[in-house]
Amino acid sequence: MNEIARMVTDEAAAAMARATIALLPIGSTEQHGRHLTYDTDFAIAEAFARRLAGDLGETAVLCPGLPYGLSEHHLGFAGTLTLRPATLLGVLSDVAESLAQAGIRRVVVVNGHGGNVDAVRLAARGLRRDHGIVMAHLMWAGLAADVIAGEIGSERYGHACEGETSVGMVLAPQVVRADRIGEPGTPLPVLPHAAPPAPRVDLALPYHLLSGTGALGDARHASPALGERIVATAYARSLEFAKAFAGEEG
Repeated sequence: MNEIARMVTDEAAAAMARATIALLPIGSTEQHGRHLTYDTDFAIAEAFARRLAGDLGETAVLCPGLPYGLSEHHLGFAGTLTLRPATLLGVLSDVAESLAQAGIRRVVVVNGHGGNVDAVRLAARGLRRDHGIVMAHLMWAGLAADVIAGEIGSERYGHACEGETSVGMVLAPQVVRADRIGEPGTPLPVLPHAAPPAPRVDLALPYHLLSGTGALGDARHASPALGERIVATAYARSLEFAKAFAGEEG
């Protein structure tokens, strides 16, 4: 596997000369209720990116990942660490420009945290406009949104829910404290049309106003089987895209 962090100079130079895309996993350090560890988003993203790198072979290099993201909405729970939007935008842009200096001008951000989505989109727009660097963004939850919607019965879900817990069981089992999974907390009242998972009104809501436990959904329904169904769909679609992205001209 072409993992930059595990190479020496000559190896990196040769690998980057062969590769056409770079994979950059990003996540967060934030609360995930009472049963998932704070590194859940990053651990899932890193495992997903490493699997992609293995299947893409010399076409791709795997960059060291970023375990911090935009998590200000989780600061009501102790232990959450967050970046400011400008910081994440700067890091994404700086890494992409460094890769371009080495000849790789196509970057796939493999993201594990929904709060990062807006920053990745803005970084991608600026990089293409100002530097001709093409940045794509993959996240398992978006790639398999249709499967997730059909499998999860909770009214609110999307954070430490049965879906994310199931994916963790498959890709990063060390983040799941199965013995701590219990009854979900009662969802807190939210203004009309502003509640996850698909709010029609965009309202910045801190998680302590959504859930007393910091989690959504009912993780008691999580299972490796559900995780495999979600991951299989997300991964097949991501690999199909990455292969085409790596071979695209311009």
